[in-house]
Amino acid sequence: MPLIVAKFRLSRGAAASVEAGHPWVFREEPALHPPGAVVELADGKGRRIAWGLADEGPIAFRVLGCGPREEIPALLAARIRAADEVRRAILDASTDAMRIVAGAGDGLDGLVVDRYGAVAVLRVYARAWEPWLDAIVAAISALPWCTTVLRRFGVARVDGREGGETLAGPTPPESLVVHERGMALLVRPLTGQKTGLFLDQREHRALVHSWARDRHVANLFGYTGAFSVAAALGGARRVVTVDLAADAVDEARENFRLNDIDPELHGFEVADAFTWRSSEPIDFLILDPPSLAHDKRTERAAVAAYRKPHRHHGSALSDGALLATSSCTSRVSVETWRAAVTEGLETTGAWSWHWTSTEPPDHPTALGHPEGSYLKFALLRRRGPR
Repeated sequence: MPLIVAKFRLSRGAAASVEAGHPWVFREEPALHPPGAVVELADGKGRRIAWGLADEGPIAFRVLGCGPREEIPALLAARIRAADEVRRAILDASTDAMRIVAGAGDGLDGLVVDRYGAVAVLRVYARAWEPWLDAIVAAISALPWCTTVLRRFGVARVDGREGGETLAGPTPPESLVVHERGMALLVRPLTGQKTGLFLDQREHRALVHSWARDRHVANLFGYTGAFSVAAALGGARRVVTVDLAADAVDEARENFRLNDIDPELHGFEVADAFTWRSSEPIDFLILDPPSLAHDKRTERAAVAAYRKPHRHHGSALSDGALLATSSCTSRVSVETWRAAVTEGLETTGAWSWHWTSTEPPDHPTALGHPEGSYLKFALLRRRGPR
């Protein structure tokens, strides 16, 4: 295990940020400590203010606390257990797919653990955790529902590869069926996007379910159709799922079958959601595009990309139509995203915001860490012409 190292003095700005609750200390000089080393952090006067793990890359240290330093295995066991307990308290028993550890929101910046039934899927976003991997796996394995711990790769600066491996328990099958408020959904933990399912949209799928009755729904950027299934189960007359990936559209059909919904009564199209047009009237449109900006250079293009589908599709919606729209692009603020949606819709009719929200309760964000908030969702209604 890494050794404890001497205190590291922070600049005035970095010390103020840590004291305000931010979990990152950005690098101001070449790395002096190996990733995973436990480091005590001090202000310019040498006063101890926090402690954490040394990392590499632009983030020099991941802050784990401002109180007494704890042994890392014990800290991991306690924080992962506490995170699991709160999820099981706030989500009903009909849901067995959820985020268990949400990085800094659970005091473990750089770690994500998702639950799919009895399988825990781990993603490591910081090399600081690599030396502590055995302790992480032991803590996850101790959770009462967990039979398998699977690590999902795909973080270039940490593991630099795709796929995954089983770290504890039996190797799971390629696909699993999980449940969300009773809705059955197909998950592929090793090959699906993220860790297999967009868990952060659970509450929004429930909202779509409650508003979909007797409507003709189109789910664009539909992936494997979770929003589509929610709408169909909510009583939609017809649901059309559109995605550019043929495999995802095929899995959307399978998700309909898993929920005893005849896919032949609905539509499934492989097409570019930005330019797609329906051949029949749509009165409930869902827009849930992938992240459109991954660095500062692409932020402006992302904002323009959010305007485009709202203008293109908003003009095709009739009076009384609903629009559920979302963004998972962390580099675009809520205010900028709302402005892009507004600018896209402003020539397409008179619209009202009925609902706006962000991350669900199993995706907490730490006070003092605004970068941890990324999800934007809104439900709008077209009242009529401008």
